[in-house]
Amino acid sequence: MVFLLGTLVLGAALAPVLFWCSQPLLELPALSFLKETDFSRFFERAVLLAAVLLAFPVMQWIGVRQFHDLKITWAWNRAWLLPAGFLVAGIVIAFWGWLAMKAGLAEFKVRPPWNLLPNLLLTAMSVAVIEELLFRGILFGLLRQTTPTWLAATLVSATFSIIHPLRPGVAGTDNITWHSGFDLLYQTVSHFNDPVDLISGFLTIFVLGLVLAHATVKTGALWLPIGLHAGVVFTKMSFNKLTRHLRDLPPWFGQDLTAGYGSIAILLLLWLLVWLLFPGASRSQRALSNGG
Repeated sequence: MVFLLGTLVLGAALAPVLFWCSQPLLELPALSFLKETDFSRFFERAVLLAAVLLAFPVMQWIGVRQFHDLKITWAWNRAWLLPAGFLVAGIVIAFWGWLAMKAGLAEFKVRPPWNLLPNLLLTAMSVAVIEELLFRGILFGLLRQTTPTWLAATLVSATFSIIHPLRPGVAGTDNITWHSGFDLLYQTVSHFNDPVDLISGFLTIFVLGLVLAHATVKTGALWLPIGLHAGVVFTKMSFNKLTRHLRDLPPWFGQDLTAGYGSIAILLLLWLLVWLLFPGASRSQRALSNGG
């Protein structure tokens, strides 16, 4: 809990700094697409940066010296799990988007910006690698040393969901001040009073965190959770960019593929597929993951 609070406070303090430092880089042609990014995205990245910065002293304090102490290995013979996870997650989320379009809730734009897909893929992979190293690698590994696996998965997934409750458009980029991060943090917490916001902003990401934690434990490596994470993010962002929202269908569909009860149901389907399709680590691989 102290780590979580410290991460949120430090992230809120770093968010304006990260925003201001990024502005000169937006003039580069390769990064011009980031000009439409609202402040909430900078806040999320600042919180992730804060978590990384605070994780290292925590690891030193607990006494973790090597990565295998966190019960994670980089077995290259299981690297195929990354593209496989990406494909399975992408198909499941695309199916959910197809249902939304068949229900008349969204439609393709007149001129879909297909040219954005390479940048979206790069963003999705970068986010997946960084977040899985932090959440399912470092934080989950640290908690598993002192708590049961199910409790560690629950706590890390809760932290994961608290850091990801913001939707695009929640905060603009005008009049950013040193306390804008704290203002946004308060705004985020206040949204949890609304049941719909609680579902779309917390429970959906919480379930995704549990799926990724299970994938980590089952395979003893980060390949599968990275692939699943990247597949979900890429397909969701692509759907948002290529289509336009027409209407909601509460409580199943909202303004986003991650809003409503339906988003939880589709993630449970993804969880079932992870359970059925992907092999678990062998006894020797589990022993290596546990440092044995």
